[in-house]
Amino acid sequence: MSTKDTAIAIAGVSCSRKGKKILEDVTLDVESGTVMGLLGPNGAGKTTLIRLVAGLARPDAGTIHVCGEDAAKRSVRFRRLIGLVPQENTLESELTVGESLLAYARLYGIKNAEKMVHQTAERYHLSDFLDKRPEEISGGMKRRAVIARAAMTDPAVLLLDEPSAGLDPDLRHEVWALIRKLRDAGKTLLLTTHYMEEAERLCGRIAFLRAGRLRALDTAEGIRAAAGDAKDLEQAFLRLSHEEECS
Repeated sequence: MSTKDTAIAIAGVSCSRKGKKILEDVTLDVESGTVMGLLGPNGAGKTTLIRLVAGLARPDAGTIHVCGEDAAKRSVRFRRLIGLVPQENTLESELTVGESLLAYARLYGIKNAEKMVHQTAERYHLSDFLDKRPEEISGGMKRRAVIARAAMTDPAVLLLDEPSAGLDPDLRHEVWALIRKLRDAGKTLLLTTHYMEEAERLCGRIAFLRAGRLRALDTAEGIRAAAGDAKDLEQAFLRLSHEEECS
């Protein structure tokens, strides 16, 4: 069970799909107001873990609590605690950015929804794009809009699946700035990434998943030290993976 300083408590979580083990006995906590990175190769179980924390699927074993709420029960309070930013663009193609934000605000019962949309647009520099449909704006602006929509309901926890995937370096840095802004506002963020630089620059702690198991959990500095003072995270994870294969 989580404590008052723990936003996300994951305990002994295992999950299988079609007989294949996706996650095995994963345990980790994410402290309130911090950024935790889930790092690992494709197929490591990162997205599955995000879906479990969001309450979109149930584990075979173990528990997940978000601010004390059981993710498996998906209570009304739990759903209001979570803001989910999936990897794919989820803006409705038939709606403008403004209409998409407004529909989301009304879905969550936000009072003065139109006012909230304009405040959110100003905060995330979207005001000039409210009348645009997704196909009329850049990939970076789409990501900005999806993040803004998830944060608009003021959730305590934001879950971001590969938030900068497919973006060029300039747009990636814009997304990083948004993540730092949310962290500085006191939000707790759990994000998946396979970009070593992204994990090192954004995340206070990093969980390295490989083949569904938690292989390392520490700060970037701690992980490098554990891997024989590796020069960077990439070298550290290569060494850790090699040690695992040889053990």
